[in-house]
Order: sequence, then C-alpha cells, then structure tokens
Amino acid sequence: MTNFIAPESGRILLIHLTKGDDLVKSIIDACKENGIVTGVVISGIGSLRRYHYHYIKDTKDVPTDVFEVIEGPLELVALQGLIIEGIPHLHGVVSQAGIKTYSGHFEETGSEVQYLAEISILEIKDINIGRRTGENTTIKHLELLN
Repeated sequence: MTNFIAPESGRILLIHLTKGDDLVKSIIDACKENGIVTGVVISGIGSLRRYHYHYIKDTKDVPTDVFEVIEGPLELVALQGLIIEGIPHLHGVVSQAGIKTYSGHFEETGSEVQYLAEISILEIKDINIGRRTGENTTIKHLELLN
C-alpha cells in the first residue's frame, strides 16, 4: 500500500453537460480550460444515450478487459474517480430502468449524454502525482513525480 497526502484542496468545478456531449471528453476539456491537473470526481449524475466502458473478465495476473457499448435510454446513477495529470480515471454505475445495471471503467470517448449530466470535481493542490506502469505489470499505479 502507498499513501499520498496533498497539503490542501482547491476549487470545486461544477460541470453541466447537455444532449450529445461526450461525458469523458467534456470532463477532460473542462479540467484543461480551468487548469485542473489533479482532482477528485466527487459526484456525477444524469442521463446517457450511450455508455462505453470496460470491466475485468478474470483474475489472472495479466488482466483481460471486456469492452461494451450499451445504448440508452440510461440513467447515470453514480460517477467517481480521480483526475491525474489532467486525465480522468472514472468508474460509474449506469442503469436501464427495470432492465439491468452496468458498472465499470468509462472509456475516454463514446459515452454520450441524453438530456443532461452534472459532475463535480474537487481540485487537489500542491501534489505532483502521476500514473506509471510498475515493474512486472501492465497496471499503472500512482507515483509521486519530481
């Protein structure tokens, strides 16, 4: 286990997305426009017409991911994750009312808003952290940078 302590938090960014907006791309753009390099996605709710995500298939040492695209109407029930070096790592819960619930890692493109989505991001200040691939693994982990 590794711990990282950021000395302070900063601004809270509220993002309102509308019909047709790409969820993750819009979050990347909003962080870039507002100079947020590191942050925590506090909440995310809304409606989607498409959910592009992946989840792990097994527990082997080298992960096997299953990629899916689910077409709407869908409810974005929960969205959470970290923004590291301006790149979001997001997981969410999405439901088709009365049919099925899906959860997993949002892909960088392809999840589209149906009517609206509201996302809040807490900026983390004064920590230089990145994701790097560790020894003998393909999994990227958090690491303090110089």
